[in-house]
Amino acid sequence: MITRLYRFAALAAAGLACLLTAPPDAPAQVRTWVGANLEQMVESARWRLGALRINAAFSLANAGYDSDIYYGFLSEPNPDVTASASLPVQVILPLSKKVVLDVTDAPQYAFYLDAANQRSWNNVLEGRLHIALNRIYIQAGGGMSNVRRRLSPELELNVRQKATRLSGLVLWQTSRITSLALIYGGVQYAYDDVFVDGGSVAGRLNRNVETVDLVGYVQFSPRIRLSLDGQYASYEFRRSGPEFRDAASYAFFATAEFIPDIAVGDLEISRRLSGAAAVGIMMIDMKDPGRRDGTGLVGEASVTARLSRRMSGQIMFQRGFQFSIYSGSSFYLATSMGAGLTRYLSRKANVSYNFTYGLTSYPGSEPEAGSVRFYRYLTHNLRLGLRLARHLNMSFFGSFGQRDRGGPAPLRDRFFGGLSLTYGFVGQGMTAPRGGIR
Repeated sequence: MITRLYRFAALAAAGLACLLTAPPDAPAQVRTWVGANLEQMVESARWRLGALRINAAFSLANAGYDSDIYYGFLSEPNPDVTASASLPVQVILPLSKKVVLDVTDAPQYAFYLDAANQRSWNNVLEGRLHIALNRIYIQAGGGMSNVRRRLSPELELNVRQKATRLSGLVLWQTSRITSLALIYGGVQYAYDDVFVDGGSVAGRLNRNVETVDLVGYVQFSPRIRLSLDGQYASYEFRRSGPEFRDAASYAFFATAEFIPDIAVGDLEISRRLSGAAAVGIMMIDMKDPGRRDGTGLVGEASVTARLSRRMSGQIMFQRGFQFSIYSGSSFYLATSMGAGLTRYLSRKANVSYNFTYGLTSYPGSEPEAGSVRFYRYLTHNLRLGLRLARHLNMSFFGSFGQRDRGGPAPLRDRFFGGLSLTYGFVGQGMTAPRGGIR
């Protein structure tokens, strides 16, 4: 953590140097695009209390019947009735015309009717300080999260994950269409002491992660922003056993962001494309010479297109490296892809269908003979969305999925049917430079 603080301070010093060497005046047309997004976030806040801007909502998510709360991880299915309730609150405080502080807190309670040991209180707290000048944008932030969640396709059990984060970035708008950003991120992960494959999840996955990105942006059109990103990351494991998993990674990404138009009436669909697509290559360098390095294509995409006046389509893709919970594997590649259609029945109702296919592969090490070391799953989802009032939205949905754990294990089916509800105003957030892929 001390090293992370030093690097964070170095980034802040670099930002200050850029600020001091930047021209004292700049025409309005080269104001940073991030500063424009910050202004939109402040102005779109739902409530005002003096200088404060506030967004708040109540959310009831995934309330219904689950045929297997462990997603086929255990030998027998475990059906239950589940729900999660959360109250996200965002407080925005403009300290001046160019300096803004925003804090978001999202407490959540996860409920299981029969599996009382799976019930949990979760919380995610984040804060950011924004400094938006004509050509320079600076952001410093941090946060803490304490959440029980499913870690990966390998481990479909709820494991508590605690994370402490520091972040910072400096963006320089070099011209009306080009900009450069330096981004830092540091995360300290800690997990429950759950034992899998003869070892502790905490002992294998507790780690410190630091990333530094240098990103260049070009925006020829108001609706399309292109970027190139070079990233370095280090992974330092706080191991309790003989395993040595420390590593570094080098990655290069090309990204296209599609900025949506204003929605037509109450129909929240883009006139053209919206979303983003990124693709790149990542190289994993294991510090232990006895463990194999890895190189692979990585990326993510979530793009929505309007197909007709009341129909939109979406494609999704995600592929990236994850560290494994198994002793015989350092890391693996997780890939998921999917597509869907949404039909807008009226200004207050829509129906959508989507499917997702995913699989894992283990390029980092050879699995033991006869062991199960791959996963495949396919999920279908059908949803009916309703706008009951201006700030009250409800959806009814059902999903059916199959999971293949490889080897002689049979396919496992899972069904979930239920509803979700949101009352209030969650807030739009803002688009800011972000390193790598999510």
